Amino acid sequence: MGHLVITFGCEYGAKGNAIGRKIAKDLNIKFYNRELVDEIIEEVGIPKDIMEKVEEGGTIAGKGAEGDVRGSFSKYADLTDRAIHVQKQIIRKLAEKEACVIIGRSADYILKDTKGINLLRAFIYAPDSVRIHNIMESHSLSEKDAQILLREKDKRYHKRHLALTGSNRGDRHNRNILIDSSYLGIDGTAEYLEELVRKKFGSGEE
Repeated sequence: MGHLVITFGCEYGAKGNAIGRKIAKDLNIKFYNRELVDEIIEEVGIPKDIMEKVEEGGTIAGKGAEGDVRGSFSKYADLTDRAIHVQKQIIRKLAEKEACVIIGRSADYILKDTKGINLLRAFIYAPDSVRIHNIMESHSLSEKDAQILLREKDKRYHKRHLALTGSNRGDRHNRNILIDSSYLGIDGTAEYLEELVRKKFGSGEE
């Protein structure tokens, strides 16, 4: 039996980050959200602006840094391919190292054929009205501005996921469970998924 890895694909404003963080705390396992993964990607030589360009569907020609992890993707012809490759490599290394929760970064797709781990791939969504309300509260925005931000984030994340996987973000085929976080709330959704882990994998430990 391998160790537990839970991946979360999340609609913006659906509280997936909070749900994942609670599960990681309850199960006493590592937590990697989008920002932490981005920091690791930057440390191995892919600047944040390059990743943002990739997310927008752009292509960046040029040579990347070399050495260690970077050396393994130096064969790629442009920085777009290198950025995608190093992201996949880092996600795999995090998952293979120890039990963890990984938020976003198409980890569900990247890890789908990984051996030696107990993998649960979840997608967290919520009605637009709930997501807009959550964004208004978390960002202190008007309803109109929250709607604009929601549309921008949805468009950006869809482009990024499509570039990495060739599929839509909400595609059920790369997930084990899709759940509306507004139905049970943060704590209830986390507890539901923790029970699912226990039923499927036992304690989730090696």
